[in-house]
Amino acid sequence: MMSETGQLSRTSVNTLSAISRYRYQRRSGREWLIGDKRVSTATIADLERKAFVKEVAFNGTPVLVLTNEGKRLVAGSPVA
Repeated sequence: MMSETGQLSRTSVNTLSAISRYRYQRRSGREWLIGDKRVSTATIADLERKAFVKEVAFNGTPVLVLTNEGKRLVAGSPVA
């Protein structure tokens, strides 16, 4: 999994940080609004494929949640 971490773009890392930092999230067409940032659904899909993010529904509203690997990456510790 360490090789996948090295392949993350700056946009992906910033997206993970925004997901952990901002409570306000919503999907708007082909993008996600996370706090004050706009993120494409393709970036989110890539992070889901790499198991850093999971999309879940609370009260019928889709939200993004960091997985344990995503939390470790944002915290700065190596992903095992």
